[in-house]
Amino acid sequence: MVASIEKFPDIVLQQLAYLLDPRDIFSLSLASKELYYIFSNNTLWKAKTVHDFGNLFHVYTIFTTSTGLDLGDDLKQKFGKEPENWHTYYITKNASIDETNNDELMDQADKEYTEAQAYLKTFQNDGDIQVLSQVASKMIRILDIFPGHSGCYYILGFILFVLNQLEEAMILLQMGRAADPDFEPIDDLEEEIENILSGYKGDEYEPPLLDKDSLSPALTEVLLEIFDTFDKDNDSALNPKELDSFIFTTNGSHPPAAFLRQMGQMFESNAKGWLNKDGFLSFYLRQTLDDPSETRNDLGVHGYDPHSLKKRMEE
Repeated sequence: MVASIEKFPDIVLQQLAYLLDPRDIFSLSLASKELYYIFSNNTLWKAKTVHDFGNLFHVYTIFTTSTGLDLGDDLKQKFGKEPENWHTYYITKNASIDETNNDELMDQADKEYTEAQAYLKTFQNDGDIQVLSQVASKMIRILDIFPGHSGCYYILGFILFVLNQLEEAMILLQMGRAADPDFEPIDDLEEEIENILSGYKGDEYEPPLLDKDSLSPALTEVLLEIFDTFDKDNDSALNPKELDSFIFTTNGSHPPAAFLRQMGQMFESNAKGWLNKDGFLSFYLRQTLDDPSETRNDLGVHGYDPHSLKKRMEE
């Protein structure tokens, strides 16, 4: 008995749609009413759109919801809302790409990609968040024309990494890997992010350091114990002498007086400007988000097992 194409599993029909151009799909759909229904399905055309052109609607949503970056009105108009009819969208999108001068535009895209790398260096120097908005917008515009430009996904992932949106960064890097599995910079950034996420979450032998975007209860308890050790006068704040003692014990060097004052200004402090418990926890939240391994190292210095978060003498 010969199986008809109509009886193929949905996943097989979807893979077939990936391989065919729209005209071939249309011709195939005319073979029977059932095939016409199958190949007119909105979900199938969305899947083909994402397969062939990437999902810039999802990229746009990730950036605007997780970072708050302003990506420009043109991108909002294009990608702020998914199309209701994915078949129509695909046909229009496919036609627009076929009409482009690929060589000229690719040269321009590569130039902007190179410039974007330089712009990111200026952000690292001056912290101007507008630079990230401009670079992200350029990368999405390039992907709108060249969906296989994995370097753009890499830069978008790097921006999310810089903004500490690590899980979202991994999504973008996976998109880049799908576009070009051999683009090596993605491997390096993924490995760095995975190491950080592992530090946040721990494993079967390590309790987590974070609970979503807050310090975990276990880490909070340990940090407050450390705070109390250095709060010699028990006033729930670290005066300059106590804070200096904590930093010297932690890092092996005495900080300048200006740094001690800045700690109280940057984080929560009492009426005298001395770092209080909430400020101490806020400092460690920021440090842990930036580098969880540094927090675990600090715990080791203060007599705790950095993996179990327990005092060593208790084990």
